[in-house]
Amino acid sequence: MRTILLAAIIAAILTPARAADTEANKALYRAFMEEVWNKHDLSAIDRYLVPTFIEHNANLPPSLEGRKKFATALWAGFSDYHPEIQDVVAEGDHVVARVVWTGTQDGPFQGRPATGNRLRFATADFFRVEGGKFAEHWDVVDSLPRAVALGIVQPPKPAPPTGEAAK
Repeated sequence: MRTILLAAIIAAILTPARAADTEANKALYRAFMEEVWNKHDLSAIDRYLVPTFIEHNANLPPSLEGRKKFATALWAGFSDYHPEIQDVVAEGDHVVARVVWTGTQDGPFQGRPATGNRLRFATADFFRVEGGKFAEHWDVVDSLPRAVALGIVQPPKPAPPTGEAAK
């Protein structure tokens, strides 16, 4: 009985801390997105990412310095680049968010001249928190709208009607 009581007390003590950590990690994510991606503050990257930051997206530079170079090039190509956070969920040391990114290609980007095209695409971002900063990032990107806006691919043509609609 004593063991059960002790376990219940420990669980009760730890539960609020976990909830507080969860909320702190969500707030960390929102602050990171605001300062770095909305305000385009390159210096803020060091406040939110550990020096040994690991990027798991094969299309992005894998390091902290690579992330800074990519952000600089991105902002040069899309001066109004902006994330709109749709949802943020945190569990333990992980934060997951659904984000819609928008911007206008008003400068050169990845070897392509400015097109004036409006960009809008969605991502699901996954971050691992370590010591109050982000240590790792994974994401899933809806690449087709981005590739169309950059002129990399042509927009898909609608499928021809089938069945009754084809008659």
